[in-house]
Amino acid sequence: MAMRQYIFLTIVLILLIFLAGCTDTSTDVPPLPTMSTPPVSGNNPQEILQSFGDVTGQGIPGGTIDTITFTVGLIDSHKSVDMEQLAIVYADAIRTESLRPVDGYHGDPPKGFWSIIRVENEVGDPNNRLDNEERFVIRINPKAPLVPRQMITIDIKPPNGHSLTIRRVAPPTIQTDNMLLPL
Repeated sequence: MAMRQYIFLTIVLILLIFLAGCTDTSTDVPPLPTMSTPPVSGNNPQEILQSFGDVTGQGIPGGTIDTITFTVGLIDSHKSVDMEQLAIVYADAIRTESLRPVDGYHGDPPKGFWSIIRVENEVGDPNNRLDNEERFVIRINPKAPLVPRQMITIDIKPPNGHSLTIRRVAPPTIQTDNMLLPL
């Protein structure tokens, strides 16, 4: 008699599990995000910056990633950002560090620094202001290298607005050029 009860209870539980998974009738399928698709901005007027394109890392094959490169631009073309006033914070599973800009803000950053590598769609005379349709390519060089499958957070804080947070994870195998995957 006890064995019949266990079989009956097992069948009932299996049916409940199937029914619980089959109750959603929504046919809406959201589009699949791609790594190069910029994020959709919210309605928050304090949001100023957004990330464009891929986040890449240069490393040693089979080893670690030393530098990380990403592109930022404005959400609203009516505002501008003084790139000399940016605060960039890098965090991984173990440490958090505030990165300092290199002298002159342009060039290859040493460990613990960030720099502007180039300006895309530059408008007007060269300067360190992010305006209109301009995009600044920024490279950071954290003190500790990035290991395979490690999650990182990069927080870019403009002087007058909410910060832009980029979260990525390193690939399982490090190459010379690596694409950091979104979470």
